Amino acid sequence: MRGARVSLQPSVPLAAAPVLSAPLIAASLTVGVRPPGVALLNNATPGGLTPSLVPAALAPTPIIAAAAVPEAPRPSVPAAREQMSALAAAPDAEALWTGAVPASEARRLLANSHWETTKFFFGSRSKLLREMVLQQKAETAGKPRAVKNLEGMWLDWRTKAYAGTVKTAGFQVADRGTIRREAVKLWDRYYPKDPAARASFLRYLDRVDEVVPLERPSYYRKKAFGVFYELPTAAPETLVGKIDAMLTTEHLAKIAEHRAGRQQVILASFRAGVLASILEVNKELPRGKRVIAMALLGSYSIGQSGPTSDIDYQLVTEGGGTAAVKPFAAALERNWTENRLKDIEGFASTLPPSPEVVKESFPEGYLVISPDPAAVAALSKDSFAPETATSWSRLRGRAFGAFWKAWVWSYFRLADLRALFSR
Repeated sequence: MRGARVSLQPSVPLAAAPVLSAPLIAASLTVGVRPPGVALLNNATPGGLTPSLVPAALAPTPIIAAAAVPEAPRPSVPAAREQMSALAAAPDAEALWTGAVPASEARRLLANSHWETTKFFFGSRSKLLREMVLQQKAETAGKPRAVKNLEGMWLDWRTKAYAGTVKTAGFQVADRGTIRREAVKLWDRYYPKDPAARASFLRYLDRVDEVVPLERPSYYRKKAFGVFYELPTAAPETLVGKIDAMLTTEHLAKIAEHRAGRQQVILASFRAGVLASILEVNKELPRGKRVIAMALLGSYSIGQSGPTSDIDYQLVTEGGGTAAVKPFAAALERNWTENRLKDIEGFASTLPPSPEVVKESFPEGYLVISPDPAAVAALSKDSFAPETATSWSRLRGRAFGAFWKAWVWSYFRLADLRALFSR
């Protein structure tokens, strides 16, 4: 669920990578720490979204199938999580897990988190979107651009291909087939009627099909809709080159190199910082408000990170209270000193110590980090898969998207009126 977000934005350069004996994981991933809902305009993704992979060179680059990329074999999700859990469980043990809270109380707290997510998506996210549109209109005034109707494109970009269900990490996205169909519709509606550019876009979607794991529908949507995020203000004649330069084999090779050489190193140093921060914060918190564990979300949590992946997390606290959120964020900034990433976002809400609630909240995978192995064992989940699409879920998603779009459009008009009368 996304709500107010605690953000750590350190500028400390990455330290030299230490050598680890733990097995390395090769797979794609995005990590983040975000309170309910502050992921600027590139999803969350769950997460939140992620920096672009568009390179400086704009010349078309031949693409080969993902299987031909020199990458270590991608492990299954359970196999990746077994290795990650080994890191999470060793060795700084402290007894924190005293059992789950009652189911009714856990559900109440989860509903509160969902409400915080909903408020973010219908409030702050609408505000951020309007600011993006106004900025792009101002920057491209009088210049040719690929998308003439920027507001319409951004409204559809923000609201299409959802299933209409609130999850802890945000609104659940649709199945891959629906996402791809919606992406093509957006292209046909807003981008130039240029067969070569459209063919380039379809090739890009083919590459997204190849490289995004099946268990990551939110990341699939992020990448499938990436062209709309990156190129609405590009000159029309540059579209083919720019799109063909996205997700090239060079990018895939860099991702593979990151997973083989940096992913586990970054995760190990992050884990050390998390454990130190939990122990530090718990010394100052009374019983009933302590941190039991952290749920690390996104690509790092399932062994699928890349060079531009960030860190997203949510705390699990005694009673599901939020007293630890800000102290923990400050402690993590102090304690994560090696191989630290720039973009770290934490949820402003927390989850209660309920295995059922935690496992339900993150259908696309997460990693539990705690000083208490019992907490890791109780809250971890071994396999992840998107929910199967049904006629009802597709209908619900379309209805939700239409309602959300109408809401955001109304928000824009109200903001326009306020700006007009404030002059």
